[in-house]
Amino acid sequence: MSRILLILKEPFLDRIPSLKTLVWSFLNRNDHITLITSESKFFTLISFQHKNLRVIKVKQRSRKIEIPTSIKLFISTFNYLLFNSVDYVIGGDALGNIIASRLCQTFKKKHIFFVLEYPQIPTSRHPHLSHAERAENKALCHADVIITHDKWHEAFLRQHFAIRANNVLHLPNASFTPEFKGESDFLQQSFHLHDTTIILHSGGFGIWFKCKELAECTRSWDDNVKLVFHLSHDLMGSPYFEEIYHNDYHGKILWSLKSVSTFELDKLVASASIGIALYSEQELGYRATYMGLAAGKIGNYLKCGVPVISTRLPSLTYLEEFECGILVDNEADISHAIQKIIVDRETYSSNARKCYNELWHPDRYIRDIYAAIK
Repeated sequence: MSRILLILKEPFLDRIPSLKTLVWSFLNRNDHITLITSESKFFTLISFQHKNLRVIKVKQRSRKIEIPTSIKLFISTFNYLLFNSVDYVIGGDALGNIIASRLCQTFKKKHIFFVLEYPQIPTSRHPHLSHAERAENKALCHADVIITHDKWHEAFLRQHFAIRANNVLHLPNASFTPEFKGESDFLQQSFHLHDTTIILHSGGFGIWFKCKELAECTRSWDDNVKLVFHLSHDLMGSPYFEEIYHNDYHGKILWSLKSVSTFELDKLVASASIGIALYSEQELGYRATYMGLAAGKIGNYLKCGVPVISTRLPSLTYLEEFECGILVDNEADISHAIQKIIVDRETYSSNARKCYNELWHPDRYIRDIYAAIK
């Protein structure tokens, strides 16, 4: 039994499939995890409970004269390490890793750096790094163990950072629930749909995922094809969301705005005909180009046997290699891709499950992580 401290500034563990999988796996091996995070009305922190999980929350800063959330997290973590026995400290996001790195050096603890997003490097659009970005990069280089998503992420880290030789482990952004093998009519029942091809966009919503371009291209789709946007959290008040939400797409777009549990999400996804995942290289840069197995929505589609349409990116070519999806150069190609998949959906669906089991399934990755840190 190990005692693990997880520091996650942003309270959205439920939106990070791979980190949630890691936590769930450790808990079920009878390890004890204490999660120190912040509290927000906009996010559901976690949709499951476990006897081996303890959560400590600090209130997010809401006034200028209030102590910053980062300082609250640092103090809470310092006090916990001062009075409790801990074997490992995991940083779950940028600030979590900065705090973990500094306090692990003070308390002589092992720091596991969980790479939530690609660290920032100097680019033409971002020539100068902030103090926080430099601190995160320094923490990465000093980490005892680094957990990132795949070979593309590891190659990037080794190219741009002086990380240690053999301390990088992989974990695709896959959820901990078992592969979904049954039939589901979740969305059909929710929207009273019959004889309809449902194209699902699940999870993150924003300019980075080309949601506006996707919405606009539905105008040319056949009448029996509907796009469902399932949102992972409340976006009411967001100008980008509101513009699309209040626009008229002639009934081609349906909105799934009610949050669901981790297990219900699989039923929701499995009821779709095709899953869609678009990424903007203009907005995301290298984070899109080398997306790889960090694309959580793609992993969830595959796990549920749902074929995928995605942006043509070098690190997503495995979708066409496994013949479980189609990559498009622009949104105008989506309609043709839909038609091509529907003609032979059963084969695409079978290949989606094969791709998930051979490339995405977290079990063997978790075993490697557990063996390495024990």
